[in-house]
Amino acid sequence: MKTNTLLYGILFTTILFATDKDKPKNIQAIKVSDLIEIDGKLTEDIWQYPAIDDFIQRDPAEGKRSTEKTNVWVGYDEEAIYIAARLYDSQPDQIDASLARKDSWIDSDWFFFYVDPYLDKKTGYFFAVNPGGSQTDGTYYNDSWNDDSWDGKWMVKTNVISDGWTVEMKIPFSQLRFKEADNMTWGVNFARQIKRINEESFYVMVPKTESGFVSHFAEMNGLKNIKPKQRVEILPYIVQKAQFLNHEADDPFYKGNQHKFTLGADMKVGIGSNLNLDITLNPDFGQVEVDPAVVNLSAFETYFPEKRPFFIEGQDLFYFGVGGSNNNWGFNFGWPTLFYSRRIGRTPQREIDNYDFIDSPKETRIIGAAKLTGKINENWSIGALSAVTERTYADFDFEDSRISQEIEPLTHYGVLRSKQEFNSGAQGLGFMMTTVNRNLKTEAIRDLLSENALTGAFDGWTFLDDEKQYVLTGGFAGSYVQGSKDYLSDLQKRSYRYFQRPDASYSILDTNKTSLAGFFGRLMLNKQSGNFYVNAALGAVSPGFENNDLGFQWMADRINGHLVLGYRWFEPDEIFRNKSVYLAHAESYDFEGNNTSNFIYATTNFQFLNYYGFGLVSFINFPTISNSFSRGGVLVKMPGSHNISAWAYTDSRKNIILNAEFDYWSDKFGGSGVEYGLSVEWKPSTQLNLSFGPEYSINKEKAQFIDNIEDEYAINTLGIRSLFGEMDQKTISANFRVNWTFSPTLSLQLYVQPLISVGKYSNIKELAEPRSSKFNLYNEVAEVTYNADDAEYSIDPDRGGPAESFTVSNPDFNYKSILGNLVLRWEVSPGSIFFLVWSHNKTHDEHPGDFKFGRDLSALWKAEPDNIFLVKFSYWFDL
Repeated sequence: MKTNTLLYGILFTTILFATDKDKPKNIQAIKVSDLIEIDGKLTEDIWQYPAIDDFIQRDPAEGKRSTEKTNVWVGYDEEAIYIAARLYDSQPDQIDASLARKDSWIDSDWFFFYVDPYLDKKTGYFFAVNPGGSQTDGTYYNDSWNDDSWDGKWMVKTNVISDGWTVEMKIPFSQLRFKEADNMTWGVNFARQIKRINEESFYVMVPKTESGFVSHFAEMNGLKNIKPKQRVEILPYIVQKAQFLNHEADDPFYKGNQHKFTLGADMKVGIGSNLNLDITLNPDFGQVEVDPAVVNLSAFETYFPEKRPFFIEGQDLFYFGVGGSNNNWGFNFGWPTLFYSRRIGRTPQREIDNYDFIDSPKETRIIGAAKLTGKINENWSIGALSAVTERTYADFDFEDSRISQEIEPLTHYGVLRSKQEFNSGAQGLGFMMTTVNRNLKTEAIRDLLSENALTGAFDGWTFLDDEKQYVLTGGFAGSYVQGSKDYLSDLQKRSYRYFQRPDASYSILDTNKTSLAGFFGRLMLNKQSGNFYVNAALGAVSPGFENNDLGFQWMADRINGHLVLGYRWFEPDEIFRNKSVYLAHAESYDFEGNNTSNFIYATTNFQFLNYYGFGLVSFINFPTISNSFSRGGVLVKMPGSHNISAWAYTDSRKNIILNAEFDYWSDKFGGSGVEYGLSVEWKPSTQLNLSFGPEYSINKEKAQFIDNIEDEYAINTLGIRSLFGEMDQKTISANFRVNWTFSPTLSLQLYVQPLISVGKYSNIKELAEPRSSKFNLYNEVAEVTYNADDAEYSIDPDRGGPAESFTVSNPDFNYKSILGNLVLRWEVSPGSIFFLVWSHNKTHDEHPGDFKFGRDLSALWKAEPDNIFLVKFSYWFDL
């Protein structure tokens, strides 16, 4: 041990005085033979010798030495890498040692360790701890982007001492992926945050005018003859659930579903030191955290982020189009989401219409899934996933008969992703393929879902200069979907396509189709660094492009381009600490040549010297032609609109933090809306954090879509009456959060979201003619009667003329809900977690169209709830 530590001291002394400032910093890791006890006390001999201490500020005074001294040491054995740090502080009583649940970011003092085990200068890991022992971790990709959803298993201890605080980390090699060799060089960096002065300093500091992060890391040598053990991890789990749901007393299915027990397991096997094979059997993909309530009046699906651990790890490998460039602006376009993992195990897609009582699963059980992720070498990454979901049935009673019908078929999902970099990352090329294959046995399912769906894609980048300041990023994808004629007819009518439009001239509904194919392509130029900023892109997605079986799709039939110019001031002046201004123009066309989007966008951000700040965003939308506003009717002229948003915030270091938001919009239909939001966060102690965020909005839509009615006498609009109404909508909601952290491994979290949204429709009208923004008001040209018992309007559109009368359901709504989630989380040991969860949900929809806050809140409070109690325990075995 003495020989090792003496060598350690000689090497560090040599490196500290001999490093060339134009070359990457270089440090030496020393293999230790004695046991290192992770207690945060730094008593081992290796921590007594010369340390890394050259930390440079990035904030608040970029380029200056850190105001407080920080010493860091690195050691390793065959099992793990060890990091120790002594963080001196001249005001130790001001050290912020607040507690937080693992992987929860809070404002406090922090110490960070960053590592790039492949030395690929693109990817890596980070591990962070604060003086209270709260820890977080995550991954880096694309050089400067991070994702904190990865959950590593590692040990850390801290101590607050008389002149600062200390850290000891132990990170097992089994948690890192690297190319094993007799003598390895890794990229590393270290950082420190001092809350009271908002100081952030790094061992390798990247100036704000430069791009990248991982590519600047110091090089760590000395990792020799590491022979880590075979990585085998098993994570079995048990879940006991008790459901007390709103139900009818004679529901024959209720008791059988009230108490459920689930058993399953995840397994991780290391293939060498650089690849992981993840396997899950009968996984529990029930979410500990709930999705927020939303009122979606659009024709598009609501996107919810992934929260299930099996899919989260390595998810950045499956992103498409985002390599190379450090910024990606969308403006009604953007890169497609080819893999949206929440498609796997989703709610069964067939709904049973007629029943007295029903037992219909809320999710599709995943029989098994496997995932391979990692790198073949430092420049070649790979990701593959395969999952099978079971054939799912709904049992229901109808007219004294018990019936079972299929609501989701046996399905296989597959994803393959690979990326290769060249010339030290100056160029890159990637490939991606997704497949969905369903075993369709029943006609109802065949008419609802595709039988086979395939996407294939290439993406890549190339830097245009030696300084890597300008980068060109591109991607191309193709899709093919095959199914029944009825399914393909429905697919052609989807909200991002509308082939059924009666004035369509490029892509027209074909009810005999049994397949659909399309393409996506995009090319983007980005300026990576500097004060002056440029981003420009051109892209196209054909009408037939379809990736929604395993991806998330919101657009097709679009040709788009944009230009963004900006300037960023990173240096403080007499008033502001930093500021930025961006101006952009974007346009879109469909494949018929209609100008569907044309706007100017401007945004600014300012932060004062006291760390208060504000920002503004403004859109000016010019008149365009919409191929989706009538949702399958004729083209509509959009007369233009404008929007302005503003926000302001206070210093996040304070015990009380305020954030305020304001949004106003108006259009030349005559509609307008305003939204106010306020968030208050209070930190009464180092263990308790409370936040309250109310929001209130008023929207007055002059042309809110209601329905399309086919009518041969609607000659002016080519056989379709597109109905709209004036809608007054009021929405009030709030987010309540309580985070009570008893220790770094034991926490209690409460989340409550009440929401009331009321919409009142009036002045029903129909579009008058194609390519116009004119409407025929039904109170002037039609006869409208309302049947309160059936809650529907009866409309004679030509007052006794040849057109037939039709009915429309009253579109008024009064949606009220309370979502609540209480989670006790105890990390018994690294990776082994006990959860106790209570989920509470209430909804109420009486008094549609009539907003009375007191009455509605009282009615919601008295509504019958759904309560779910869940106990889950998972234990991590590192074999």
